[in-house]
This record gives sequence, structure tokens and C-alpha cells, in this order.
Amino acid sequence: MRFTTPTEIESVAWEGELLQPSVSFDTKGSVSIVAALGRPEVWPAADALEGVVGKKWIPPLGGADFWLLRLACTLREPEGRRSLVSAEERLFLRPRSPAAGEGAAYAHSLFPERLGVEDKAELNASLGPELKFGEVGLKVGEVGASIEYRKVFPVIQAYGAGEPAPWWEFKAHDAYPLAGSQFVYAVVAALAGAGGIRAAVELVVTVESRWGGLVRLGLPEEAHAHLTFNIP
Repeated sequence: MRFTTPTEIESVAWEGELLQPSVSFDTKGSVSIVAALGRPEVWPAADALEGVVGKKWIPPLGGADFWLLRLACTLREPEGRRSLVSAEERLFLRPRSPAAGEGAAYAHSLFPERLGVEDKAELNASLGPELKFGEVGLKVGEVGASIEYRKVFPVIQAYGAGEPAPWWEFKAHDAYPLAGSQFVYAVVAALAGAGGIRAAVELVVTVESRWGGLVRLGLPEEAHAHLTFNIP
């Protein structure tokens, strides 16, 4: 399943500086990152997914209601000799009705489940008298003796499908930088009696400081009031 994602946030729910815990670092080592979280967008899942998959989307049995949810965030490059290492965008779901049981609201599926960037290199065998890579034996003098090395580096990885608190982890890569906008999607479900969903978004970013240490930054308290919303 593929989604065509925009490159910029159309409507911002909250924008400001991510902060590190004041008890962990003194002011000399303070680090801050400017981030923006877009207003969550919600569509009826059956209508929205039909346009994506090209055929009618049939929800699973069980009488639940399903919606397609889009979350967006934008990170700016840190100042000074700092770099973005990773980010986590978390989604928290609970039923709006207090009488609903635990797990009455959950993420049915997450998109992307995994997005990778492939690194490819060619290793030439020219040392030896004889080299072995696994089951492949290479002897000096052989013409064109080489091994192609491929590695897929995950730049987005989803966790928690089928659970009430899923999240996406973003990792920095030269071909897919963290700075800029990221868009992720979830099909969320509310079982009968849930009365809809109360949802909240959280963002945590890890930055490498100028001294080489890693600093985790999160949302300030005032941001949470703007990042809690109802579905539908």
C-alpha cells in the first residue's frame, strides 16, 4: 500500500523548541531544537483507503469503526556543531467512553511499516594468495573477482501495530535526512462501545552534541494541550 505524502505541513498544531530535562544537564550544555507538529488529519478509512489501493477496502469483522489518521512533524537543523541522530513520534489511543474496556482503541495498521535506504558497494578481491568470503573462494589472478555488498538501512521503522500506543522511529541517513517534514499514517480502530477515540501525540528527538554526547529532547508541557484530539 502506498501513500502520496506532501512535503510541507499545511496546518501547524504546535511549533516551538524541544527541551531537554533541566535536571540532567547544566546550562552550559543546553541543547534545543525547533520542531513543528502538524494538525492531525482524519478520514473514514473505507473512503480514504479505496483511493489508495484502487478498490473497496473491507474492514475486518468485529464491528469496530476505522479511521485513517495522518501525523506530521518538521525538524529544523540544529545550530552549531550538532546533528540530528534519531526521532520518535508516538501515538497514544484510548476509548472516549470510560466504560469501554482496555484495548477498545488501537492502531489496526501503520504506514510505513518500514522504509529503508540501500547502501551498495563492490568489494574487489586482490589480496591473498587466497581469500574466502563465506562459501565464495577467490584466488589471485582471477579476472573480475568481486563481491557486491548490499545493506538496507532502516530510516523509518514502525512499532506497535494492533496496540494502543504505537510509534515510528526515524533515523538519520545521508540519503534521507531527518531535517524537514515527515508524514506517517495509521488506520486506527474503536471497538463497539468505545464512543470514539481520544488520541495524543508525543515527539522525542536525539541530538549529538558538540562534545560528542547524545541528548534526548522532548515536548514542553504546554505543547500537550495542542496535541490531544478526538477521533472522529
